[in-house]
Amino acid sequence: MHRVINCQRIQNKLVLHQMDQFPNEITTQILSRLPVKYVLRCRSVCKTWKNIIDDRQRFAPLHYTRSLEEEEEATHHNKSTLIFVSTGNPHPIYIVELKQESQQQQHIFKASQIDFWGPGFKTIYANSCHGLLCFYTQELNYTYIHNPATHEFFELPSSPLSPESNKDVNLGDTLPPPYVHAIGFGYDHSSKAFKVLQIVYMIWDLSDLCFVKPVRAQVCTLGSNSWRKLENFPCVSCFGRKPALINGALHWLSDKHILSFDLASENFGSVQYPHSNFIPFFYFEFESEYNFQLVALDACLSIAHLSSDEDFELWIMKDYNVKESWIKLIIKRRYGVFQNVFPICIWKNDELLLLYGSNILVSYGIQSGTYTPFEIEDLPAYHFKPFTHFHGYEVYPYVGNLMSIEPADQWKRNHEEGRNCKKEFL
Repeated sequence: MHRVINCQRIQNKLVLHQMDQFPNEITTQILSRLPVKYVLRCRSVCKTWKNIIDDRQRFAPLHYTRSLEEEEEATHHNKSTLIFVSTGNPHPIYIVELKQESQQQQHIFKASQIDFWGPGFKTIYANSCHGLLCFYTQELNYTYIHNPATHEFFELPSSPLSPESNKDVNLGDTLPPPYVHAIGFGYDHSSKAFKVLQIVYMIWDLSDLCFVKPVRAQVCTLGSNSWRKLENFPCVSCFGRKPALINGALHWLSDKHILSFDLASENFGSVQYPHSNFIPFFYFEFESEYNFQLVALDACLSIAHLSSDEDFELWIMKDYNVKESWIKLIIKRRYGVFQNVFPICIWKNDELLLLYGSNILVSYGIQSGTYTPFEIEDLPAYHFKPFTHFHGYEVYPYVGNLMSIEPADQWKRNHEEGRNCKKEFL
């Protein structure tokens, strides 16, 4: 037995020695095609590989470009990596990867908790974009971007929420201060920059009648060190804090239509609902957020309507901003009566990946109507808390990258360098 192990070790050393003799260009190309976690492991193989991977000006942009291509490719094929972000406080984050897949055995996923720094206060998870996560802390008015792969954090400047910043709105002197109700994070491909949008609300308390209203929208480009007020904000109330990022725009449900914000032009727009009677409006906001969910499925804007305890409707817009392209699917619920079902992504050609309860992962055959359960190792379960925003996890497909969270001009420079590096090796 010891001889077998020793022979294997000798063989591994010979293989590594041979690979160490490869030209750096070939090694760079090989490493750039690996997932982030394997790239980080390869840093420990030899000094040559470590130097290649640590080259932030060359390797990281190339790997980032490959990651974008992988993310686009994953839109149409099986997704093997998901990110689970707890909606409670604190916010543990788990990377869930497909561990085993075969025709004979059940799919098995493996969860790994990643290090996450948080201020310890109530934190809102906005959304993810290109492997980066966006969070907001109301108590401290912090907005920060987190890269789970590199454990980097980037803190944005504090939002202008003081009374002095709201002189354009006649609110009086006795009202509570404004607060950030909705926040969205995305990438502007025209300027090669990440942007964060905040929609600010105010609370009115008039003779025992309390209501909220949107008063301002503001945007910050990573690296600009300032927030800009958007003069064209239509003051539309949004249902739910978390947006759907599709077609270069952020989207929220509202009472009459889907509110959109184009990250390139920084203009607001609207996307029509499937029909005139489709209005996700309830008096209590948590009911609206519970019954209607806006998600991105296979690069299509989609609405999940949890219409009953037995089934729910899934509306998918096949052609963006074309009202006639909405199609409806009826999905029967199983695995008990859960108070929340979250559509995650198109799993394969005609399967929908769903999160039941807090940590039950299943695929649903759209044509066959059959369910296939997936086992997730090492993922804690959470109990659903009624009448709160806490229901376990937010789950999204995940493609990590090694790019540093840097100012906008550096991102643009690195993005172009990554494409140039790719062309050199073709």
